[in-house]
Order: sequence, then C-alpha cells, then structure tokens
Amino acid sequence: MTGPNDAPPSPHTPRGPSSLMRRWLRRWWRLVVPMAALLLLVPALLYWEVFTCGGPGNGVSLSGGQCVGVTDGSYVYHEEYAEIQADIAAENARVAEEAEGPVVRIALLGILTFGEVSPMDPTRMVRSLEGAYTAQMRANHTPHFGDQSPGIQLYLANMGSQQRQWEPVVDDLIAMSEDEERPLVAAIGMGVSVESTRDVAARLHEHMIPMVSAAVTADGLARPDTPGLMRVAPSNTEYVRALRAYLDDLDEPVRASLVYDSNEPDLFVSSLREAYENRLGVYISGPPQEYVGTTVGDPPRAGLFDTVTRNVCASGTNTVFFAGRAPDLREFLASLANRACVDQHFRVLFAVIGLTALGDEEMMEHLREGDITLVYASSVDPRWSTGDPSADVPEHYPSFVNAFHEYVGDDDPAAFDNGYALVNHDAFAVAASAVRMTNDMELEGPPTAEEVESQMMLLNSAYTVRAGGGTLSYSDDSDGGAVGRYVPVVELPLEGQLPRPQPHIIGGPGPQ
Repeated sequence: MTGPNDAPPSPHTPRGPSSLMRRWLRRWWRLVVPMAALLLLVPALLYWEVFTCGGPGNGVSLSGGQCVGVTDGSYVYHEEYAEIQADIAAENARVAEEAEGPVVRIALLGILTFGEVSPMDPTRMVRSLEGAYTAQMRANHTPHFGDQSPGIQLYLANMGSQQRQWEPVVDDLIAMSEDEERPLVAAIGMGVSVESTRDVAARLHEHMIPMVSAAVTADGLARPDTPGLMRVAPSNTEYVRALRAYLDDLDEPVRASLVYDSNEPDLFVSSLREAYENRLGVYISGPPQEYVGTTVGDPPRAGLFDTVTRNVCASGTNTVFFAGRAPDLREFLASLANRACVDQHFRVLFAVIGLTALGDEEMMEHLREGDITLVYASSVDPRWSTGDPSADVPEHYPSFVNAFHEYVGDDDPAAFDNGYALVNHDAFAVAASAVRMTNDMELEGPPTAEEVESQMMLLNSAYTVRAGGGTLSYSDDSDGGAVGRYVPVVELPLEGQLPRPQPHIIGGPGPQ
C-alpha cells in the first residue's frame, strides 16, 4: 500500500541486480537442466548395451536381449561356463605372456546364450568348451598336434540363441584376422545345420578364414557346396551308411516306415530324410508319415504324433526311419510306447552327435515299457571307454579321454555321452594341426588365416590328425569330410559291455 506522498513506480525504473539475476537464473535453469539430462541420457543409451555385458573393451555387447560378441574367456556368457571359461582365459593369458614365438587365435563360433527356445543347451555347450580347451592345452603343452609353436589362444564367439546376431560377430572375427601380431586364423564350432550357418561360412570364406565345424551334419554344409567349411562329425549320408551296414547284418526281415518333419527349411532334417530315401529305400515298405514339428528350437505340441503312430501300427512295419529334431524324437517315442499294436516290437533309427537319451530316464522308460529299440548312428559310443583291448575303438580315443581328465578335471564317464566334448576337441585339433604345418613355410611372423587355409587340404598322408574320433585326413577328394572318422551304431537300451565290432569308418570298406 502506498502513502499519499509516494509516487508510483515508473514503468521505466530499472530493476535491482538481484531481480535480474533471479530472472536470468530461472531461464538458464529451464534450458540447461533438459540439456544436461540429454547429455547424460545419450551416453547412457549408447553404452547401456556395452555395460550390460560386462563393460567396454571386452568384445561383447547387448543385442536382441543377449550378450553377443567375441571374448578371450574373461566375459562369462552363462553361469555354467564359469569354471571352464576361467581355465580358457588363464591359458590365453599364459600364451600372451610366455610364448617365445608367434601367437595366433582360433575362435569357437556358435550358440553360447539361450532364449526360451534354442537348438542348443548349456549342457552340450559346456562339453563343447571343455573339449576345445582340452585340445588347446594339448596343442600348447604337448607335441600331439605337431610343434608347440605358434602359441594358440582360444576365443569364444557367441551368435545368440538362434544365430540371428551372426553378422556383427563375424565382422569382429574378420577384423581379428587382419591383426598382424595375433591374427585369428580359423573358426571352429558352428554346430547347427541351419541356413544361417551357410551364410556365416560364405562371409568368412570371402576373407579366406578356414572353418572346421564340430557338429554340422547336414549334407551340403561342407566343401564344395559350402566353400571353406570342413567338418569332423559325420555327414547325414555317412550316418545312414552306418545304419545300412547295421540293417544288412540283421537276420530278421526289416519293413520300415519313414517319419519326417515337413518344416522347411531345416537342413538337418531335409538331408537326413533324403539320405534315408537314397540309401535305405530298399527297406521302406510303409507309406511315408509327415508331421509339422520343431523349427530349430520350438517345443513340440501335445498329441503331435497320435495320427502318425496309428498309421505306423496299421502299416505292418517293424522299423521307423526318423527324420526330425531330437525333441520331436522324444515325443514320438512317448507316443509309440503307448501304441495300439503293443504286441509288435519296433526299432527306431536316428542320427545324432551323441547319446543324450542315456541321461533321460523318461525316454529310457519309454523304450523299456514300449518294447522299442532306439538305434543311433552316432559320433561316439559310451562303451569306447571300456578299456578292454579287444574293443574296436578309435586309436587315439583313450589319449583324448586321459587328456580331458587331466586338463578339465572331470572324471565322470557321462561327460562324453552327448559327444560334444569329442567333436569340439577334434575340430580344434584339425585347425591346430593346420596351423603347425605352416612352420614348414618358414614365415617371418605368425601365419595368416589364408596361409592356414592353404594347409587344410594337405592334412593327409604324413600329416593326418590324431583326433579322438579317428585318425582324420582331408583332401580335395573328401568334400570337406573327415576320412578315417568312426561312425558307431549304438542300440538303446544298451546291450553288452563292448561296442559293436567292425564299425563304419568314413572312407573305409562298406556301403558307399
């Protein structure tokens, strides 16, 4: 309120400095605070993908909800890998510090994390890492695969639960191959027979990075159809050749039905079906039975095989050639165990890297109660570890088992049942043998990926690979497959303490 003698303030009267300052600060605050928040938010968003997966500089970042990329073992992809990845990281560090000569890197490329569904699982991947690590230790500490130089580091490259994030990971491997001091010289693993594996192989081959698949079995996923890709596991055709020898030896007549997954594209399923038709067609008498099953990881639906089982019963056959994924096989056996024609014994033929059914009590119960024999053509026979000198086993399998026990420290015989320790050991062994062959080239530094690739088809004669699954050799005539690989046939429930005599050996006598 103003007094009678007080003049009203002039609109032109200058305000005090404190009033102007407060006004300026309010405007500044409204501008700066959002800008500061934005400046903080942008780096947070940019680095969220990195810090979620262990922080910058470790080669791994978030993509599609999973940590993918390439690590020396220091970033742990899954809690079940903690111990074996620590061992791998320690050996990599030792090689970096103590190697007197050049150092190279080999990457195990595959599926190391898992979503709700995936064609792989932690159990098989743990064994894969343990097998590759066993071979790394043998290569760096013994002369089993040739000279102990160059030193070899093992890197782990994860493409995600269904390999959908393969492109940036492969780009990282290509960049590593261009490192002049510690070049990446080979990729191993690649254990799923799907189209993305072919895409990965094509991209790596463009940069002359050799690849040795551990568990890819689909025909066509190896040289010459897929240039640059070799394998240590049998192809589906080789599995079926082993099954043909098994069937030819039976005294009883075989009347077979073909049961197959009609989903496309699944290279494993389609090539297995084709191999059955081409190699075992003489035994097929019942009409083919198709079903719509898993698509590399989808869970099978209930009642999937009800109609198929009724048709198989009515067909008068006693044998089933099954072309599908392992989860579907499990459901099919459950359905067959509860079939109407209970008085008919059935055998079911399948091809698989290892014998996971041995640890599946429910599946084994289906076999016993349903009077079913499951006949696997496989990469490993659990009875190879019998120690009986009369057993027909690969020459170097016992030394592989001893090395595994020494370096991994796992004495459980079941560690070898699923086959993934063996095939990944052998894949690393092939790559390491080719690396050591470059010593004859008298290079001034470490070999390049292209120089290692040039040795791959020379792994024969004087340079065969003393692998756990056989004495392996490769040449332009072998189409990327491992000549000398044993392909045992195993009947479940197991009968007898010794493996079947005279197993099929790739490139050996028998049906071709």
